Amino acid sequence: MNMRSTRYVLTAGLAIILFLGTASCGRKTEPLTPDSPRPEAVGTITAVTRDTTAFLSWRIPVRNIEGRDMDPAAFQGFSIFRAEIGRDRKKNRYKQVAEISMAHPAPAEIKDGAVFWNDEHLNYGQAYGYRIRAISLRGGTSAYSEEVRVTPLLSLASPKNLSAQGADSRILLAWDSVSSRTDGSLYDGFVGYNVYRETEKGRIDETPVNKEPLRTNTFIDTSVVNSKTYYYRVRAVDSPARPWKESLDAGEVSATPRDFTPPERPTGITVVPGVGRVFLTWNENKERDLAGYHIYRSTKSNRDRERLTNMPINRTTFSDEAVEAGTTYYYAVTAVDKAGNESPPSSEQKATAEKLMNTR
Repeated sequence: MNMRSTRYVLTAGLAIILFLGTASCGRKTEPLTPDSPRPEAVGTITAVTRDTTAFLSWRIPVRNIEGRDMDPAAFQGFSIFRAEIGRDRKKNRYKQVAEISMAHPAPAEIKDGAVFWNDEHLNYGQAYGYRIRAISLRGGTSAYSEEVRVTPLLSLASPKNLSAQGADSRILLAWDSVSSRTDGSLYDGFVGYNVYRETEKGRIDETPVNKEPLRTNTFIDTSVVNSKTYYYRVRAVDSPARPWKESLDAGEVSATPRDFTPPERPTGITVVPGVGRVFLTWNENKERDLAGYHIYRSTKSNRDRERLTNMPINRTTFSDEAVEAGTTYYYAVTAVDKAGNESPPSSEQKATAEKLMNTR
């Protein structure tokens, strides 16, 4: 190796050593640590019993155990554990009784970031404890939730023969009165009813429509909108005030309120005969849902009327140009709303089409 090559190698080597030295003396960066796959523990569990069924609900956790946000899509599901609570002080033995998949939660239900699950066929008077663990798709499992306890008790029988009928801006509900418990024994204490409503089949808002238990077996729901379908369930309650003990649901029925109220009949009808036509005017109706007007004509008073308009017209004038000179016609006008309801006919007015005058 000649002198020039040796100098080049030494220079390059020195540069590499200086670079590495500089890099090692620089500021160190923290290693990237992936978020934990373990969700935080499930929070407060709401649990109530109606007869031999426990109804549980809880919010889906939104963070992992490090307090960092977790996407709901990162959850695989939940494991539910149950224990029979004894009267002695022995440690409760929890066993897994259900597993809920986020992808296919049935028979559980997921709604608005919460999970709803029912545990059926429990024993009267036996206290039960529940704890829940969340599972992520990455295999992480949360700690157990806090324990929640319930005790099923014999309740009133659920109402039978629930029916719903839609009317104009209201829905009429009716059901059979309850006078017994679920075991068939007679009950002569307080019996009231709670009505629950939702706009989606199979989902019921857990806040009753009525402010306090109803004492009658009928209810008129006036807080509805026409042409929208509503779903109802009814439960019997054994107390006029909370905490009341509710029965199981009386099934589910639906109804759709519709506009059955026609507009007022048009007023101020005026007919003006002309040559080869008859011209009509009338006062404007004030209904907000007015669709228009139909015009009727006959050659006999109050008989055999023929409708001249295929569709409701949205003006208050009409020119009938399909007339014969010298013939007397009788006219009436009706108002039609957007639901298709038609008013009674206006007062009848008559006119005779004029003949064209011969000026020769």
